[in-house]
Amino acid sequence: MTTRRGEFRTLYRALARKPDAFASTPIVFCEGDSWFSTPLAMNLLDWLVFPAPEDEKKGVPLFGAGGLFFRTEDSGDLAVDMFTTRGIRDLSTWYRGFEFDLVLVSAGGNDFVDTFLQTTFRGAAPMSPSAAFQRVVDTGRYDEVLARYRAFVTAFQAIRPHTPILAHTYDYPRELGRPAQLTLGNLGAAALLKKGVGPWIGNKVAHVLPRIEQQREFARLLIDGFVERVLIPLRDDRTTGKVFDFVDLRGVLTSGSQWFDEMHPTGAGFAALANKFRQQMRAKLEIKLG
Repeated sequence: MTTRRGEFRTLYRALARKPDAFASTPIVFCEGDSWFSTPLAMNLLDWLVFPAPEDEKKGVPLFGAGGLFFRTEDSGDLAVDMFTTRGIRDLSTWYRGFEFDLVLVSAGGNDFVDTFLQTTFRGAAPMSPSAAFQRVVDTGRYDEVLARYRAFVTAFQAIRPHTPILAHTYDYPRELGRPAQLTLGNLGAAALLKKGVGPWIGNKVAHVLPRIEQQREFARLLIDGFVERVLIPLRDDRTTGKVFDFVDLRGVLTSGSQWFDEMHPTGAGFAALANKFRQQMRAKLEIKLG
């Protein structure tokens, strides 16, 4: 079962009235950005919540007796905005009120693109990908995202000291400069109201990194920087590392056909990523639920 906030409480209470089902059903808290929420195709979280077609035909559930997912993700969210003091307080209210077995987080990708890149490279002269990456590091953005992530993990850990929190890396973009193509088929009637979405990287750095190979290398450095400067420090920390871990999704999608636009995989691309995510998710639930 997958629910937004309004439905979750009702379903949780109904499940709690059935002790055997409640004991065997993972209760999963989900917060994130468009990799968990994009409506353009089956996104990463959709593939984790719903069975793949071949599994569905066989009647194979993803997580034992299924799962109850609290979903509060939203496209375009930044970690620095999601994990403010006020944001954490709001999320903590829900997290404290129910017996969650696992927390899934998708955050950090939007913090290093779009307006941030436009501001960081405004008026800059051409440079190498490594110099462009150093310019990003010098802004202090990674430190800011790490601090917000740490505040979120620490707050949740204080509420449930043994409940795993699982984040993920992003994969390396290939189609730099490709905007999303919105159609009635992939977005429904909402597509008629939108002129397009993106790009968020290529067009912001093209004046300093004119070749797509340079832009791809820069994007790789951005993602590796997020892993090395945010995710790994949290995982390896003696305190937050007791609950926090992440799934490394880098290098899974190697074909342009697996990308819907500059930053978002296709449904098939997300399915490939979910296969890797699901393994670690199951392992965390086995530890938690036995």
